[in-house]
Amino acid sequence: MEKPLLEFKRFGRKTHLMIQKIAKERGIEFMAGPQGQVLHFVNHREDCDKMTFIKDIEQELGITKSVASNLMKRMVKNGLIYLEVSETDKRAKIIRLTPESKERMDKIRDFFYEMDRCLLAGVSEEDLVIFFQVMGKFYQNIEKLEEGETNV
Repeated sequence: MEKPLLEFKRFGRKTHLMIQKIAKERGIEFMAGPQGQVLHFVNHREDCDKMTFIKDIEQELGITKSVASNLMKRMVKNGLIYLEVSETDKRAKIIRLTPESKERMDKIRDFFYEMDRCLLAGVSEEDLVIFFQVMGKFYQNIEKLEEGETNV
């Protein structure tokens, strides 16, 4: 195999279509864009017992305070999150997932754990170690290309 980019593209496309198909069959709906990113980020932080503030969303998504604030308002209106006043700083708002959003994120997480298990069926630990080593080298080469280095 001399064309890894072509293989990545094929594998990515096939994986994407398979995941969409199975998710649709199971009634799992993904949320794309910034709202989906916020749900994933807040859910991950809640799983780690960390509070999430609007400033954390600004940094994670690389957006301004006003854009983050408007995004939070939309998400509250859509019933995805609610805002809680911080006990230590009354001006700060803690972002929390609604029970419905938490349940949705748990379903999505469980779905992807299952997909990972299916993809790894028949793959040995040794093969997986080699896979991650090769992927690490690919990432290093991509970073060099991003920095303008063409003699990778």
